[in-house]
Amino acid sequence: MMSDEDFSREVSVRISLGHLLLAWEVMSSKFSDLGANESLSEEERRAVWGLADLLEKALVEHGITGRPQVEWETLISKANAYIKNVPVDFLD
Repeated sequence: MMSDEDFSREVSVRISLGHLLLAWEVMSSKFSDLGANESLSEEERRAVWGLADLLEKALVEHGITGRPQVEWETLISKANAYIKNVPVDFLD
């Protein structure tokens, strides 16, 4: 029974920097306008936006911040090449 779970407890997730970058990129570009998306509940939108905020903070902590567009696109391109070799249970 989960009635005693402490949902405010913080947990750690191990993720590579390349995976982190692409997860944030997808969330920030594909889910930035969730306010207009009525298929998600307010709680679901908060969960997505909150996770995007956490991912962005982690990127900043690891030196990944705003860059000129050409540099950013190069960085994303390298991360895309990297992610092709990340094991994914659902796909493997």
